[in-house]
Amino acid sequence: MKDIVIIDYKRGGNLFSVNNSLEAIGASTQISSDPVVIAQASKILFPGVGSFGIAMQSLAELGLDQVIKDKIAQECPVLAICVGMQALFQGSTEDQSASGLGIIPAQVTRFSESHGLKIPHMGWNSVHNHNPQNPLFKGIPEDSQFYFVHSYRAQKQELEGYSTATTDYGDEFISHIWNGRSLFACQFHPEKSAENGLKLLNNFLKL
Repeated sequence: MKDIVIIDYKRGGNLFSVNNSLEAIGASTQISSDPVVIAQASKILFPGVGSFGIAMQSLAELGLDQVIKDKIAQECPVLAICVGMQALFQGSTEDQSASGLGIIPAQVTRFSESHGLKIPHMGWNSVHNHNPQNPLFKGIPEDSQFYFVHSYRAQKQELEGYSTATTDYGDEFISHIWNGRSLFACQFHPEKSAENGLKLLNNFLKL
């Protein structure tokens, strides 16, 4: 069995950058869109680039929405990235006709243009981890820089049962979520975040 199965939902996952980064830290990987393969995985990485609505449609068409929810319920280690993270929420204003997986009880919204900042938020920014027990940040200095590319985000808020890391871009938003057990999600891209990103992925591999 491979160390990590990377979900391919056929509509814009950042698959090969993620796969290359995992292979660089010595992980054995498999890219798959097969619900049976994913159901048998010991660890799952759920990457995402592109549109929330298209991602959710594709997950449903491939039968991956339910298997992702099942694996999270079974406490299989899961790391969701960018649109993969947003898919865990109830929904997004990017496409209000599409429902998210509903794991995280909140909505994703577009950055406000009132701050005069460029949208999308693109480039390096610091991540403030609010829970020092989060195993993915082990060995990563506080307020380290990670790479972002996104126009939608979950604003900073209290989420019962979850600890978060936050980033400031006009206002504070949630840049990482951990449910205290096996579910992790990053709005930033670890696979594009150089040494810090590789360290975070290696921490996930070692869980």
